[in-house]
Amino acid sequence: MNNKVLHYILALVSLVYGQDLVAQDLLTLLDKEPIVQPEFTLSTFKGNRLSLGHSVETRKKGALEFTFMSRYWNTTQENSNSFIADRVSTRLGADYAITDRFTTGVGFGLSNGIVDGYAKYRILRQGINNNGSPIGITGLQTATYRSESFNNIEERDDFFQKTAFTTQLLIARKITQDFSLQLSPTFVYRSSSRNINDDNTQFAVGFGGRYKVAHHVSIVSEYYYVANELESIETFGAFALGVNWSVRHILLQFSMTNNPTFTEDSFITQTRKNFNFRDGNFFFGFNATYFLQL
Repeated sequence: MNNKVLHYILALVSLVYGQDLVAQDLLTLLDKEPIVQPEFTLSTFKGNRLSLGHSVETRKKGALEFTFMSRYWNTTQENSNSFIADRVSTRLGADYAITDRFTTGVGFGLSNGIVDGYAKYRILRQGINNNGSPIGITGLQTATYRSESFNNIEERDDFFQKTAFTTQLLIARKITQDFSLQLSPTFVYRSSSRNINDDNTQFAVGFGGRYKVAHHVSIVSEYYYVANELESIETFGAFALGVNWSVRHILLQFSMTNNPTFTEDSFITQTRKNFNFRDGNFFFGFNATYFLQL
């Protein structure tokens, strides 16, 4: 064989096998590189609800929660003689996490006949150690049906007129291990209005915070400002100040508030009392949530 041709063949073989060895070395180095998984902030808030409204939190897939919510208050009547409180309103609810980022639930108000349902999806999760997003964002959509008249502000001729819908964007940040804040831009649509001066659509913004004071105890607070209030009745901004206490699979929430209701379209836009300790204006809230991981 011609020496020149042989040199060409040897050079070609050397080039092919040399590239293969380099590629194998690169693959070996890549296999040794650690795979960095994104890490996210946990427990910005302890439960699905902050105090009055929803928090940015969603549960892990398969989580099931049963919730009992209640409000107690006195009336201004002189002949009130109830042992603990003159009036009470309650709600029973169930929540289920379809995925780690998607939670849904239903509830029924035993005292006011309000049936409600919601779905919320975690759009963005806060990263840790300055990696990822600096905030967490969750979208919330609720729907309510009033089987009984409430504040007498809606028409009640058909099923749809008794409904209302609330859309919220829950934006939160866990600032430290003990301190978290949440901002909640809100849009409320009521399907009917008895008074032509009342807007069917209302805009509000909620402010909430949590401060952890002990291993299982946190102080929480919420306030909602409504941009365009109802004209037919006098309303005030919903406010709550309370304590959350978690014990294994149970979350207990105690609060002082100025409204007796549990659904967003009600307590955000139709709070009839100012927050003070006058008779009939002060409501004591107690919620209990039992958690199961299926």
